[in-house]
Amino acid sequence: MPNGFALAVIVGLTSHTAIGTVARRDNQPRHPVGTLVVSNMQDNTATVLDAGTGRVLATLQTGEGPHEVTISHDGRWALVSNYGVRERPGSSLTVIDVLHATAVRTINLGAWKRPHGMAFFPGDTLVAVTSETGQVVLLVDFRDGHVAGTLATKGRATHMLAMAARGDRLFTANIADGTITQLEVPPRQDGKVIPVGRQPEGIATSPDGNTVWVGSNRDSIVVIVDARRGVATDTLRGFGMPYRIAVSADAQLAVITDPVRASVQVFETANLRERFVIAIPRDSLVATAEVTGSPSPEGVALSRDGRWAFVTLQGRNRVATIDLERGSITGYAPTGSWSDGIGYSPLSVRP
Repeated sequence: MPNGFALAVIVGLTSHTAIGTVARRDNQPRHPVGTLVVSNMQDNTATVLDAGTGRVLATLQTGEGPHEVTISHDGRWALVSNYGVRERPGSSLTVIDVLHATAVRTINLGAWKRPHGMAFFPGDTLVAVTSETGQVVLLVDFRDGHVAGTLATKGRATHMLAMAARGDRLFTANIADGTITQLEVPPRQDGKVIPVGRQPEGIATSPDGNTVWVGSNRDSIVVIVDARRGVATDTLRGFGMPYRIAVSADAQLAVITDPVRASVQVFETANLRERFVIAIPRDSLVATAEVTGSPSPEGVALSRDGRWAFVTLQGRNRVATIDLERGSITGYAPTGSWSDGIGYSPLSVRP
């Protein structure tokens, strides 16, 4: 249950409609427009990139061990979760002004350690953030950075997070327990814990919050969960490690990164048919490649119109841009060392 936060604020937020669903058009541009923000775990930095050209616009200092990135609905702000390193757990978020490609402030989470998965609620004044060690989702007021409340996940190693478009339903992947937790906002009941597979990490939801895609790192499967019934309904096999998952804003496609098989797989959500398998070239590997011999495609973000996927290549210190209509890589952009989380904004940095 919440710890003293203002329910009225959350109720107001969930009444908004999330920005992001854009109709597909035949005259779409050949290149994406907007800005990418990438976290670099070993450098303690974030790289800001032009999504169309791949040009580096800025390299910004973050906290120690930056992991995930989320972008506000209006595209103006990026948040980076400073997870920390093995011997020093992190407890902060770095706030980036996308329009000006600058790090403007740090949100200190106090005693809440190991922040990781994040998502802005509609309205962009409240942010959901997992605390892995606290086994909670923090509700952080973006305006002044205070923790307005918490939602217990009842799961160990609560890591990644997915949010329905209306902000009324959250899902967390609990790595140590092999479960996900379904949470309602504002809370009307305790979180629902659903078994999915060993070491679940990657997680995404359909915009309506009724279907959840969960990757099991240990079992090499993706489990599809019907959130209305709270049960797994389908299982996709044939992965090495389905590490991260993203579902398009129009709910038509699911994109899954697989660092073990060095591939990105694209599925049609309606029938679970595999549309593309995109092999990532294994050249130009760096010594810090997490999976030996692999470019390690890991983090993934999608453009608002569902045309483009942007995938971090931890084993190459690059971002790959993928055309989801053609199933092909259209370009690469440089990052810092051990690129991990990634966020996309439709806004372009002002000169």
